[in-house]
Parts: sequence; C-alpha cells; structure tokens
Amino acid sequence: MSGPMLSIVIPVYNAGKYLNECVEGILTQEFNEFELLLIDDGSTDDSPALCDRFAAKDSRVRVIHQENGGVSKARNRGLDEARGEYVVFVDADDRIRPRYLLDLIHSADSLGADRQRTLVLADYQPFSENGTEKRGYPKPFCIDFAAKTGLTADHFRELIFRFRLFPPYCKLYRRDVIEEHGIRFRVGMRSAEDFEFNMRYLAAVDRLEYIDSVQYDYRIGYKKYVPSNRGVLGKSEINSAHIMANGISDLAKRMGILDEVEPEIDLWAANKHYFNRLRMLFTKSRQV
Repeated sequence: MSGPMLSIVIPVYNAGKYLNECVEGILTQEFNEFELLLIDDGSTDDSPALCDRFAAKDSRVRVIHQENGGVSKARNRGLDEARGEYVVFVDADDRIRPRYLLDLIHSADSLGADRQRTLVLADYQPFSENGTEKRGYPKPFCIDFAAKTGLTADHFRELIFRFRLFPPYCKLYRRDVIEEHGIRFRVGMRSAEDFEFNMRYLAAVDRLEYIDSVQYDYRIGYKKYVPSNRGVLGKSEINSAHIMANGISDLAKRMGILDEVEPEIDLWAANKHYFNRLRMLFTKSRQV
C-alpha cells in the first residue's frame, strides 16, 4: 500500500489553547492527500486528549504520545514515523489558510524533474492577539547553485535578514532527501536547531524556489517550548551561535557573495537581540 503524498508533522507541548484552531485549519485544506502526525511531547494540559479526539474522527490523523524530550526530539519522531513523499512542519499554535498545502505541492509539481533537487519556500504572516504585524514580501525567485543563477545579494538578504531560511515551517521537504542524507534536528540545542536542519537540507539539494504564497499565520508573543536556560548564555547557546555564523557564511560563500554581504551580516548580527553573540564570531580580528 502506497503512503500519502505529504506528511505533516506537528510537535505538541501544552498547546491546548490553540491546537483546535491549528488542526482544523489542516483538516479543511484544499489539498487532502496527507497524513497528520501529532507528536504529543509529554503535555500536561488537555493536549493529549485533544490529539486523540482528532485521530478518532479523522483517519488521516496519527497521534504519538512520548515523554517530554523537547521540540527537536518531537520533530525527529515525526520524521521517523512519516510515510509521505514530502514533509511539512507546522507549529501547534499557528494557523494555516486553505491553500497552504496546495500552493506548496503545485509549486513542486511544476518543477518537473527539478523537484527532486529543490527546497520550496513559501512565506508567513506574523500575528498576535492584537492583529497582524507588517511584513514585506519579495517577488518569487529561484536560486540554482548548479546552474549558478539567482546567486544575488538581494536574494541572500531576503533569506537571512528577513528570516525566511530559519524556521522549518513554510517549507516543502522531500523525505527521500532527508533520509538519504540522515538529516535530523540536533537534540540538545536550545536555539538554531531549525536553521541548522535547513542548512543541512539545502546543502543536499541544488535549488531553492521562493514562491508567491502567504498562507501560514505565525503566532508571535507565545512560547512553544520554554528554554531551560532562562536566558543564560551557556555552552548550548555558544554552540548555536557558531552553527548560525558558519551556516550564514557558508551560504554566502556558496552564492559567491561573501565579500559583498559580510559587512551587512556583521551589522545585522550586532543589531539583533539574540544575535549579538554572532557579531564576535564574524569579527575577523577575534579568534573563536
């Protein structure tokens, strides 16, 4: 028996307040050839019962209950269980609009043979209880590393400075690429684990396709997973900063634009709250 075309992985941890809205948005998608994997990561609220209720009413939903291990373990469990040709990640407190999956799949189908070597990116709309947050969107673009096209500083800026390459949502991954290259979220990292995952995936493909689709609403001002470090800069945070610095510079090198954008990277890192630690990693005079 063949599997579904798409596996949707949602890590769930004490998300009962928003889970119903999130899941209902998925079950009513215009594209419906999917399985929905709800990974209950040791929730202590009503999330486990809600997950089971969804599975009982819709055969496309599968629930895995596990002891709390963090968002990376939860997403990795979803990858282990996934049966689809493609994989999509969604956060349990976010909302997705009716064409979210359809836009991603249609874009991949339109690529023909190139779909096997392409990371497809859509975009998102930040929102909170107070409304939506202003966000600009560029025109669709393609970066082809093999053909050496689209390798511009403007495209790099959109991916990095506008945080389009950082999160796992709004992306369509091929599961065969993930499995062939053994790509998983690094457990133990308190931040940047999603960026590191994306950079490993991007290194395994030749193309990146940014599409004209804003069908994902990202909830801001709500902590999905509360970090245990309480803001203390420890080994994990320093390691995350190294990974991000190396990933950003490696992408600029691969695009052949590092000399052009390096001063902007340094300034951007210095002006961002979390990324202050990146500034010293990009300072040439400092040994790290």
